[in-house]
Amino acid sequence: MANGIKKILIAILFFYPLFLSALEDSRLQSAENYFIEKSRKLSLSQKSEWRKILFYQNKYFSAPTGIVDGKDFYLSEEGKVNLQSEMEATIKAFFSGVENNDSAHCKFPRRLKWLKSYLDDDKYTIPITKCSNLEKWLEFVNPNGAVLIFSSFYINNPSSMFGHTFLRIVNSNDPLTDSGINFAANPDTENMIFYTFKGLTGLFEGKFSLLPYSIKVQEYNNSESRDLWEYELNLSKEQIMNMVLSLWEVGDNRIDYFYIDENCSYILLALLDTANDDFNFAKNFWIWVNPSDTLRVVYSYPNLIKNVTFRPSSEKRFRYRYALLDNDEKKLFASILDQKKDFSDLKENYSKISASKVLDAVSEYIDYKENLAGTEESKKYPLFRKQLLLARASIGIVSSPLKIEPPDSDRPEKGLPGGRIGTSYSHSYFSGNSFDLEISPVLHNIQSPSTGYSREAQIELLNTTLRYEANSKQFFIQKLDLVNIISIPSLNPPLYPVSWNLKLGMEQDYDCDKLGYNSSCVRYSLSGGAGASALWEPIQLYFLPQVDFAYQNENAFEVSAGTFSGFTFKTNESSMFSSRIEWMKRYSVLYHSWRDHLLSESSFSFQPFFNFECKIFYKYNFINYDWQTGLGFYWHFF
Repeated sequence: MANGIKKILIAILFFYPLFLSALEDSRLQSAENYFIEKSRKLSLSQKSEWRKILFYQNKYFSAPTGIVDGKDFYLSEEGKVNLQSEMEATIKAFFSGVENNDSAHCKFPRRLKWLKSYLDDDKYTIPITKCSNLEKWLEFVNPNGAVLIFSSFYINNPSSMFGHTFLRIVNSNDPLTDSGINFAANPDTENMIFYTFKGLTGLFEGKFSLLPYSIKVQEYNNSESRDLWEYELNLSKEQIMNMVLSLWEVGDNRIDYFYIDENCSYILLALLDTANDDFNFAKNFWIWVNPSDTLRVVYSYPNLIKNVTFRPSSEKRFRYRYALLDNDEKKLFASILDQKKDFSDLKENYSKISASKVLDAVSEYIDYKENLAGTEESKKYPLFRKQLLLARASIGIVSSPLKIEPPDSDRPEKGLPGGRIGTSYSHSYFSGNSFDLEISPVLHNIQSPSTGYSREAQIELLNTTLRYEANSKQFFIQKLDLVNIISIPSLNPPLYPVSWNLKLGMEQDYDCDKLGYNSSCVRYSLSGGAGASALWEPIQLYFLPQVDFAYQNENAFEVSAGTFSGFTFKTNESSMFSSRIEWMKRYSVLYHSWRDHLLSESSFSFQPFFNFECKIFYKYNFINYDWQTGLGFYWHFF
């Protein structure tokens, strides 16, 4: 009897844990099935919050799909295209029994937070587990605020010529120690042609990164001398946490980088959308995305922007210091920079105020020319810079604060949207009446009003003009510019930047005196040059010697040399008068003959109201004496 009882007790002790485990498994399975069924009844997968948490976007008139391409973000095999499938896979993962840092709870805390808010009830709750890695990361990030940063256009780098946006997570009293959230491609080339091709076709891998804001300031503000505009966002702590948790979920997963649409700014908007269910910033863009346009969309949201701060580039900081000098101080500046003046002479021959101003300007100049910041060592002036800083410290006067307040018209959100579509009517002596349809997805033309843009830079891609000529009754492509870039930074001693231009495309040859469209008149060309520009507000002049390589037909391959020059006159903040002339001496490789090309163009563009531009223009061909005058109306959009 005793042995029987003993065996029963042993059996109970052996099977009881198994029984409890089976009971728990049954309970978890019941809860899992309960939540899946409840999610279906509530149609949770169709809620906009769920779509945004999964980074689903509508592109090119297609059904919503997930834009994250890394293999670890979507749990279901159909996760990128099936919202319900991903929801059920997520719920199942929460009941998989995996705990701590390897659990779905720790990998997908944003989904967990959102699903618990809808599914937990008195009958069942989604279990939670300890996530030490996530807790440490959140303690490090310490999100207390968010700032949207716009880095101005940097035309000398193909990855930055359209501007850039990223976020700063406020976690301290010093912005430089805050964390910067950045999404960027990992390019393997800086060649403009290769970069454009890979960027257009999604061959670059894009990822989020979290870096100290000081590193981004050094990169953009100092190394590339770009202005930074900081837009403090009016977000609650919960909204900021929502966004930070979504960033954690994406983690190291890649998002294929597309230059036109899924670029840095678009992905950042998708992340910002996860902060608040009312945010739908990314949906405003479905074909192409200009970074400055994303800034305008965020800025237009009611009461979202609390404050705007301007952080001037290293070039602007130097120009400000240099402008404070009088003529004698500028001579002293040049002498010190040429190391012809000993620092010991400063105290004896110059006032402390004058000496401090000059040394501050020299210091800013060296930092600008060598892309230095903080305690970085100079390469060109290593010993000289140390002596300079010691001499400056010995004067004992605090540097005057930088008071660089850009005009309101310089603020990037004030500019016209980057996309442009419009129509124009023109009449020419040779061709008669013509009607043009022009579309340009990006970004800015120096003939347009410059509010929100630099008047010293033009960036256009895929600018296309379709023409209908009434006399010939023909409809054809008049012009297609794949790339049309003009950079005309003004000479301003002691800085002498080089101006340059680059153009690749096709157009009807203005010198071809054939009525209507004729294939023999289509000219495919690559042109570019370098020169100089000077600015005397409100007029800017530029002169660019250039070369041109063109194919016109099987009998016409030309090499040309000449000049591209002109001026812009900024009549006010919403209008621009422009005049330019292009002269080229063209040499036919096959026929060994020369011909001249001389074309002038003048225009007056004005902005009667936001997003709308009017243009009056006149062109004259000095070779065939043809003239053309017209009026255009353009709508700017994003």
